Amino acid sequence: MNGQQVKLPSLTIKLLRTIGSPFAPGQKQVLPENRSEAQNLYAHATKNKIGLLYLEALKNQRKLEEFGLESEYQEECKKQKEQLITAILVSKLFNSSNINYVVFKSIMPYPAVPNDVDIVHLGSDEEYKKAVEIMLQNGYEEFFGEFGRGISPSQAMFHDSRDGPHLGLSKKDIYDIDLYREIMASYIVYLDKEKFKKYVTEINVSDVKIKVLEPEAELVALITHSIIPEQLCTLSVYYATLYYLQKMNEEDIDRFVYIAKENNVTFPVRVHCSLVAELHKAAHGFVPDKLEAILAKLGNETKKIKNLIRADFEMPYRYSWSTVIRTLFERGKEGTFRRSVVRQMIHMLSPRFAKSVVQDMIQRRKRETY
Repeated sequence: MNGQQVKLPSLTIKLLRTIGSPFAPGQKQVLPENRSEAQNLYAHATKNKIGLLYLEALKNQRKLEEFGLESEYQEECKKQKEQLITAILVSKLFNSSNINYVVFKSIMPYPAVPNDVDIVHLGSDEEYKKAVEIMLQNGYEEFFGEFGRGISPSQAMFHDSRDGPHLGLSKKDIYDIDLYREIMASYIVYLDKEKFKKYVTEINVSDVKIKVLEPEAELVALITHSIIPEQLCTLSVYYATLYYLQKMNEEDIDRFVYIAKENNVTFPVRVHCSLVAELHKAAHGFVPDKLEAILAKLGNETKKIKNLIRADFEMPYRYSWSTVIRTLFERGKEGTFRRSVVRQMIHMLSPRFAKSVVQDMIQRRKRETY
C-alpha cells in the first residue's frame, strides 16, 4: 500500500452497511466482526433511534444469539407493539368522539420505537379543549411542565396508564401522548397545521383507522422538526427519507417538493436531502435517483456535505446555528410564523420564561440525541 494507512469506515458507515438500504436490495450486508462490535453498533443505533431496525437486520441474518442481542430484540419488539397500542387506543377514542386530529412523527415506514405518540389537533380552540377533556374523562393521566400544561398553552401531555402511572418529565415513554393545538416549539409555529389538513389520510391498524399525514407531507414535517426544534439529524430521519422516497413515483416527488415550497421550508429540506445523499453514497457507493431528482429541483448544500465528511460521518449530525437561522428566516415569509414569533418575544419579557428558553437552547446544543 506504499506505506499509506487505509482509513477504516466510521461507526455510522458500518451501521448503514449492516442495515442496508431500500435502494440497494441486492447489496450484501456487512455484518459486525464480533460481539463487541455488534453491541457497539447497537448502542450507536439506539442513539440514532434505529435500534429495532438494526436488530431486525441481525435477525434476518440469524446473528442475534451469536452477538448476544436476543433479549434486546425481544424488548424492542415489545416496546414497538405497546407504542402502537397507545396510538390505536387514542385514535379509537378520537374517532368515536369525532375529534379532528392527525398522528404525526410517530408511525415510521420501517420498524421503529419513537419517543412517544405525537398528535396534532386540527380543529378550533374550543374543540381542542374538548379533546383534552375527553382524554381526561377516559382515564388518561395529564402531566405538567414547569409552566403548567405542556411546554406552552398549545400542548397537553398525557400518559396512557394501562401499564402504570407516569414516572416523570425527564424521559418520554411508549405510553406517552403529546396533543398539540399547533405544530409548534414553545410559542413558535414552525409549520402551519392549516396547510397540512388537505394531506391527512387513514391507515388501518388492527381494524382501527388511524389518521396520519400522507407520506410526502409526513416527510416534510419530519425533516423540519429535526431542525426546528431538535437541531439534530438522526439516522431515524435518514431511513424515514429512504423508505418514503423508495415508494414515491415522479408525481409524488413533485408533490413533496411542492409541499416544501408551500410551507417555506425548501432550505431545510435541501440541507437534509444533501446529507442523506452523502451518507448513502459513502455507505453504498451511489446516490439514489429519486434523491438526485429532488436535489436537481432544490439545489445542493455542498458546505453541509463537507461538514459531515469533516466530522467523519458522526451521527446524529448537529445542525449549525446558521442552518437553524436560515430556516427561521425562510419560515418568516409566512404570516402565521411571524405572529407566533411576536407571541414568543412577548412571553420572553418574563424573566422566568426567558431563563427556561435559554436553558433549553443550551441543553439542545449540548445533547447528543433526543
